[in-house]
Amino acid sequence: MIQTCRMSPAMGLGPRISLFLLKTVSSTTVKGVSQNAPPGFVDEVQGFPLQLIVLPSVREMQAHTRAATDHNTDNTTAVLKEWLTVMQTFYHYVEWRPMEKPTSYAGESGPKHWPNSRYEYVMKLKQAALDFARKRWADYILYADADNILTNPETLNLMMAENKSAIAPMLDSQGAYSNYWCGITPQGYYRRTAEYFPTRHRHRLGCFPVPMIHSTVLLDLRKEGMKKLAFYPPHKDYSWPYDDIIVFAFSCRAAEVQMYLCNKERYGYLNVPAKPHQTVEDDRLNFVHVQLESMIDGPPMRPSRYVHMFPKQRDLMGFDEIYLINLRRRPDRRDRMLFSLNELEVDVKVVDAVDGNALNSSDIKLLGVDLLPGYYDPFSGRTLTKGEVGCFLSHYFIWKEMVDLQMDKALVFEDDVRFQANFKRRVLTLMEEVEQAELDWDIIYFGRKQVNPGNEEAVENIHNLAVAGYSHWTLSYAVSLQGAQKLLNAEPLSKMLPVDEFLPIMYDKHPNEDYKSHFPNRNLQAFSTRPLVVQPCHYAGDAQWVSDTETSTLWDDDNVRTDWRGSHKTLKGAPPPADVLSATYKDEL
Repeated sequence: MIQTCRMSPAMGLGPRISLFLLKTVSSTTVKGVSQNAPPGFVDEVQGFPLQLIVLPSVREMQAHTRAATDHNTDNTTAVLKEWLTVMQTFYHYVEWRPMEKPTSYAGESGPKHWPNSRYEYVMKLKQAALDFARKRWADYILYADADNILTNPETLNLMMAENKSAIAPMLDSQGAYSNYWCGITPQGYYRRTAEYFPTRHRHRLGCFPVPMIHSTVLLDLRKEGMKKLAFYPPHKDYSWPYDDIIVFAFSCRAAEVQMYLCNKERYGYLNVPAKPHQTVEDDRLNFVHVQLESMIDGPPMRPSRYVHMFPKQRDLMGFDEIYLINLRRRPDRRDRMLFSLNELEVDVKVVDAVDGNALNSSDIKLLGVDLLPGYYDPFSGRTLTKGEVGCFLSHYFIWKEMVDLQMDKALVFEDDVRFQANFKRRVLTLMEEVEQAELDWDIIYFGRKQVNPGNEEAVENIHNLAVAGYSHWTLSYAVSLQGAQKLLNAEPLSKMLPVDEFLPIMYDKHPNEDYKSHFPNRNLQAFSTRPLVVQPCHYAGDAQWVSDTETSTLWDDDNVRTDWRGSHKTLKGAPPPADVLSATYKDEL
């Protein structure tokens, strides 16, 4: 835990705040204060969940800090001490209380198991923090679990401005989980309500009274009834489950202190709690996924410059090469993908995509590109765009490099990929099973838009793999040397159509017989992960959606602009025209 507060009322007229960071779990990673943000911006250092919090105006507030750490099986103590060595200059006084033993709790079956002894220890820690804050005349106390990352630098100020006795900023996770309940049963258990998901998805915005807030909570100790609040011991009339957050919710109810949940802005993220049988490694992977999800709509979480971090040990996951296709004029996408892949410890080669907008008629003719006779987009009716030409060429040159260098297998990413949880573990497991089964494969989709999911058969003896049907998108796929050679042998540049239409033709699943007739050797062995392990970051119509293939010009006429409207390929959940595709169509992504 870390606790900070103003020393006394005489130290200034600003709010006196006590901060309590709870870290009572065994893990393998650390968090710290962002090096690029003002004091108070809470971020993480790569690795294990220990979040170091400072006040927005800590330099002026002359805060008093107590720091304690316990029940560790890793280097938490060393990391925290390293951080305090530098940060102590910003505080009036630092009290340091490390405890090396014990490393587990009585009755614990594993690092993610919570016996009553663990709940009781946490309640006592929280109560000690509350007593400390009261003793030091604190106006507020902020509790934050170690795996909560506050990415909004104004979170503390925004919560104080709401003027509530007990309030929590709604934190996002990789699922439906968050740090509040909208309903509670008479026995103190979670109750489903109609309000939870509209609140969680921010379909309704505001600060709402709720029966439970937890994980990151701000208490205004000046308010009426706050002196009656306690984490430990439980209230004399308490009969609910022995759990620190439920005990405190009961205490608030008994003291007539209303809890509030605020979701007006995005404040930060929290990890979904691991199950009792899960391991520290499972928890670490979950936290990595939280980091990746946070970058879909925001900047990456960067480590503190006050804590030494070892470089990631990246590898190729058994592939000869992993390619990332990116347009040089999209550096934001490149940076996000490189940061994400680094967190996943995946090595990658960046390929500068062919920019279709920079191609002129002479370039196209020189490359031997010509349109497939009779091709029109199946949804909008337009012909090929220059963006689609550039996209096809980018993939084509990768296939050519594979054949030239005789690579056994490669993995390809486009730069708008959103990784699913446990991406690397799932890919490693899949490719190991593919090898053990001696599967004859040419291409394996990792991300695509599935058109007729009901018509796809599972592959025998390999988990989570299906025979690929007609698909859109080339977000990510593995390709074998044999597959790359087949794609080149088809001589697709002289009869070009979008690459995501070309691939289904080559494995003979495209619905258009006229297109297929131009490619007689349609023997590509195509499969797909099921469920998919990547999906798009954004869809057509989203505020941050950008397409360099749909929003372009016609391949042979710069005067005709195109956009995504009418192309159901780029939409999430929109059905195509009934006369074009099967009525059983649904969007898997």
